[in-house]
Amino acid sequence: MWSRASTVVGGLLLIAAGALLLAVNTFGLVLAFDFGRIGWPVFVIAPGVALLIVGLVASGEPGVGLTVAGGMVTTVGLILAYQSATDHWTSWAYAWTLIAPTSVGAAMLLWGTLHRRGSIVRQGLSGLGVGIVLFIVGFAFFEGVLNLGGTRGLAPLGRQALPVALIGAGVLVIISRLWPRSRTTEPASTGRGTWGTWGTHGHPAGPSQEVVPPAGPSQAGPPWFSSAGTSTPAPNSTTETTSDNR
Repeated sequence: MWSRASTVVGGLLLIAAGALLLAVNTFGLVLAFDFGRIGWPVFVIAPGVALLIVGLVASGEPGVGLTVAGGMVTTVGLILAYQSATDHWTSWAYAWTLIAPTSVGAAMLLWGTLHRRGSIVRQGLSGLGVGIVLFIVGFAFFEGVLNLGGTRGLAPLGRQALPVALIGAGVLVIISRLWPRSRTTEPASTGRGTWGTWGTHGHPAGPSQEVVPPAGPSQAGPPWFSSAGTSTPAPNSTTETTSDNR
């Protein structure tokens, strides 16, 4: 399935590229923007999107790997397109968080949702959440505190991002403190087949070891030991017997 899907996607990309070049040469199309300055990140975005599509179609570990790789390459291309259009190259100080773990988590979330894999979805959500938090913190610090980008691109929003990030962090702290926690009660230990249960000699009882409580006053002891604490003659002790000659 994976080889067939990759072949089909590759063929479609070749057809699209050939059709675009044919239209430009035949009809003399002129792009409305400087493709050499702004549009060059397309050569990074297009392979990333192709990898992403192939990964989403494929199943198993190869599909997850291709999806993650496609998501990362596509994210790099989008960041380069933004920086090339706004000349905001200093945003690399925190924009790397959008590549990993943000794009990695988003790709895993997308693949897991499409293929109904709950474990992959949970991992993707975790990575996506961590990446977003790191990006917001970095953006607020470098643009709001250090004013790294000046007036380029989205840099002026950094001053608003810092108080918003602080408010969000405070809300999360309060919610995590006030959130009701489930109370679980540990089952009573039976002393059978559980590690951590102490035996009669001070050693932990193994899986096949059974804890035997010491004999108390009310428990039956050996036949030569009475419950009142007085010893009786042992079975092998010498006693006087009377013989009946009748």
